[in-house]
Amino acid sequence: MFTGIMAIFSVQNNSRIASINNGYLTDNTTRAAQAIDDDIKMGYENIVVLANLVSDSLKSDNLSNEDIKDIQNLVRNTIFDFMEFADKDGQDHNITGTITDATDREYYLEAKEGRTGMELIYNSRATNETLLMFYCPIYYNKTVFAGSLVGVYQASNRITSFLKEEYNGFEASSYLATSEGRIIASTKDYKPNEEQYIYDVIYDDENVKRSIKDAMKNESTTQISIPNNDAGACMVKLSGSKYYMVRVFPEEAQKLLVTKSNSLVFSIVIGLILMFSILVAGLTYLYKEEQKIINNAKKEAEDANAAKTSFLFNMSHDIRTPMNAIIGFRDLLEKHQDDEEKRTSYLKKIDDASSVLLSIINNVLEMARIEKGTLEVEEIAWSAEQFNDTLYSIFFDMMKQKGIDFTRKVDIINPYVFCDQIKLREIFTNILSNAYKYTNSGGKVFMLLEEIPCPKEGYAYYRTTISDTGIGMSEEFLPHLFEEFARENSSTDSKVEGTGLGMPIVKRLVELLDGTIEVQSKKGEGSKFIVTLPHRIAKKADIIDYENIEVNPELFKGKRILLAEDNDLNAEIAIEILEEANFIVERAIDGKQCLEMIEKANEDYYDLVLLDIQMPNLNGYEATKLIRQLDNKAKANITIIAMTANAFEEDKKNALDAGMNGHIAKPINVKNMFKILASIISNKN
Repeated sequence: MFTGIMAIFSVQNNSRIASINNGYLTDNTTRAAQAIDDDIKMGYENIVVLANLVSDSLKSDNLSNEDIKDIQNLVRNTIFDFMEFADKDGQDHNITGTITDATDREYYLEAKEGRTGMELIYNSRATNETLLMFYCPIYYNKTVFAGSLVGVYQASNRITSFLKEEYNGFEASSYLATSEGRIIASTKDYKPNEEQYIYDVIYDDENVKRSIKDAMKNESTTQISIPNNDAGACMVKLSGSKYYMVRVFPEEAQKLLVTKSNSLVFSIVIGLILMFSILVAGLTYLYKEEQKIINNAKKEAEDANAAKTSFLFNMSHDIRTPMNAIIGFRDLLEKHQDDEEKRTSYLKKIDDASSVLLSIINNVLEMARIEKGTLEVEEIAWSAEQFNDTLYSIFFDMMKQKGIDFTRKVDIINPYVFCDQIKLREIFTNILSNAYKYTNSGGKVFMLLEEIPCPKEGYAYYRTTISDTGIGMSEEFLPHLFEEFARENSSTDSKVEGTGLGMPIVKRLVELLDGTIEVQSKKGEGSKFIVTLPHRIAKKADIIDYENIEVNPELFKGKRILLAEDNDLNAEIAIEILEEANFIVERAIDGKQCLEMIEKANEDYYDLVLLDIQMPNLNGYEATKLIRQLDNKAKANITIIAMTANAFEEDKKNALDAGMNGHIAKPINVKNMFKILASIISNKN
């Protein structure tokens, strides 16, 4: 009897687990197909942008070899694996310098007729690989056809990375195929130089082959039954192309889950035989626990895959978008240096794109530091009104140019407080940046700062309310606003770049400062952010104001700086900036040479040292400690300022702990750097 019960349970258990795995397989395959679709869509978008850049750079439609080299340099760094340019005579110029005949290729013939598209090429003449080639025509003066630009994905490498997936440690067999069934890329059993079809490699059975062919005709998501594989396979049609993704659930993973589940059941049933009175309750408990294990495993895998996919696509798109602009406009700037109007326009666009890129990188690094728990609160006395004035002035001109009515009101009793100014600035610039981004011309943004009594003696609550009449957020999205990488619309839809990290950073920083944040929003009507923070009340005498330091260029005249910087490009930029401000600059290539130059020079030869942190031989911290140990006290006490990309609060603390006198962050804010140097030189004088 016991054996019969176990046999029946095993069959039912196998069927139940197969059903769960099949549903998981369908969800997972659909998500992977969407990822491939998005990547193909990105290919279309980028080839159009690059073709427009090339069209803008052309001086005539009669291209010389030098013109073709200029085009190749203009598109050298892109999302594509490599680029090609087919001139109007059908000669295909590879970025490596190889020239082939493309007069019979679809991408050349289609682009020649002014069409943009994608061509799938098997057994490429150049690489013997399967390639996805995105093409777009290039025009001169918007009318005369000058050639076609081609961006290439290597299917065996790029597409396969989206296809890979494991279930319980076993790799699934995944394929991308055309509507005729021919394989484009696969995680296994695929030979790029041979013509292979999806229905020939999945399972050698006529019924399976017929099911696959029928599914392709129906153009829908389909579960495919496979003998000896209870979980089966899933086929999904890509929405943006005539391609299909097929994924087969690994038979070994199904068997492993069933075996574990059956073993668990066997052990429990043996015990239940001794306690027959609770047999029914025990089986019910077993079933629920089993379902919990399977569901938890499924959710963990889905969450991990979703987070990985979201992060990779957000980063890929959001970082490459400003990078493409910087690279493209830099090349155009080089071509049009004599055209003042274009030069000014290109420099402004490069500056805008650089700011976007730096903001994205800073957000990613800031979130990593928050996750590690390395943030510390560094409070100094500051004017709450002046801080609010600074925020207002930073965003007023931006909003005015966009046609946004930006107003504010301050209602406080105690104007001076102790606060971590850097973290406060990050909180409110993130909120105001979103208000600016998501409010259209004609809209309004209002900022209110209020003081609220606090029961703790010597403290007060400061409540900042920032409201806008922008696009707002849906009720469904609001609970996810502070989740990492969460965005209600992608940057492709909203035309706003970002990582989805700004609001999580705001939430973590507010909590770090013992405050609260409340959000109210309605789709199409706008949003309201209310941040309440406790601050210890200060006096005006507690404030050290560096912002209003006047920089007199004559102050720097004849002052000698020893710059320790191992990167040639960074050194060239710093020397140019400092020499234009009347400084005399000498350079050391690392901390060791910096120490030697100070030892050899007279004690009053250098006025101060600008010292990078990460350098070979001796880093900045090590060099500083050795300088402070010199026998000559004047040399040992020379002013040393860190000038480094290690720009966070703990980096500043580390610099001071090592014996440095100050810290300047890279990328260099020239105005702030001169204020710091002016303050130091004035105090020495």
